[in-house]
Amino acid sequence: MDPARYSVLIRTFNSHATLPATIASLTAQSWPPGGYLFVDSGSTDGTLDVVPPGSTIHHYIGRAFSYAASLNQGIAYLETEFALIISSHTVLENTEAIAYALNLLTEDEAVGAAYFCLEDEGCLSHLLIDRKNFTGFNGVWNTCAVVRTALLKKRAFRPEVFSAEDQEWSAWLFDVEGKSVARISGGGMGYMNPRKHPLRKRLNENIAVALYVKPEMLGFAYLARVGYRVIRPVSGLKERVFNARLLFSLISYRFFEPRLTSRYY
Repeated sequence: MDPARYSVLIRTFNSHATLPATIASLTAQSWPPGGYLFVDSGSTDGTLDVVPPGSTIHHYIGRAFSYAASLNQGIAYLETEFALIISSHTVLENTEAIAYALNLLTEDEAVGAAYFCLEDEGCLSHLLIDRKNFTGFNGVWNTCAVVRTALLKKRAFRPEVFSAEDQEWSAWLFDVEGKSVARISGGGMGYMNPRKHPLRKRLNENIAVALYVKPEMLGFAYLARVGYRVIRPVSGLKERVFNARLLFSLISYRFFEPRLTSRYY
């Protein structure tokens, strides 16, 4: 495998505290990347002072920030066969992780992408996700994913998808391209974002999946399940609050907001 066959795409914003660890973990890979591409959306903490020499730096263009749009602006620069999309808060401690993902992609054309999850027990292993077992939440994860560049250029992320743009892209990959995604565990993935997974982000992801990926989440059966999770005794207060907000949002979109349709296009 020629390491130059893949490059790294990282969106940054005030990532000075975590980016060096991300880069160090990639440099330590048995197959390090051929280059780095950074899309920076206005960092003021010296983030760009710690990027590797020779990196391509693109300054985000647009009034309002969109994570999907930021990735799309970076995709325009990609020339390698594969791209590693990784968060500036993420590390891969297993030095064979990228090699494992690249081997999967090079050996099976039916696999469109491979991503790493936080399930790090045991050796490197993977599960294939396709249209049959896609839940709307287990598709490509842009926190750390190796993707065929040709597919990203064929169909970039939809900027109007305000969250879970990777899940909407995965739905296109499964239903239109007929490809699968490898979900890899054992990569030693670490997520260092100090904000972790705030409630608002989780809520936005669920709403976006309902609007763009799984419209059945706006149906009465799913709404009833969410409603039950609001009142069931075994649920903690935080989980009840989340489900109450989710239920209110889904009902609002079902009955009072214009439906956002047209998946994949």
